[in-house]
Amino acid sequence: MAAAVVAAGAGIGIGWLVWAGPDSAASGTGVDSAAADAAAACQAWERVPALSKVYSDDDTSRAYFARAGGAAAPAQSAAQLDHRYEALDKAFQDITRRLQTFDVKGAGAGAAHDKVSALCADLPG
Repeated sequence: MAAAVVAAGAGIGIGWLVWAGPDSAASGTGVDSAAADAAAACQAWERVPALSKVYSDDDTSRAYFARAGGAAAPAQSAAQLDHRYEALDKAFQDITRRLQTFDVKGAGAGAAHDKVSALCADLPG
């Protein structure tokens, strides 16, 4: 009896995944998932006050580094699922490059930070 219940449950689950379609929440793709990924990237980014604070050799600066670098992944995912997020992805690619080359001070770094912040403020719904 228990085996029949487990088999039925597995069958229903597999059927739901197969028939859910590419834009369903179950599939992890589509516009809603892209928006969620972009929002996640921007939520982490909101807690990075400036790129110049990333390499300050304290626990807070390490958290800024982790947030800035980690935010790039969901931004990239969002752009792959929905082309409206390509500018956000490219702006985060610039941030990642700056983190890798320690180019986090000066006007260019400030402009890169401001660009991501502006794109996050204007996220499409």
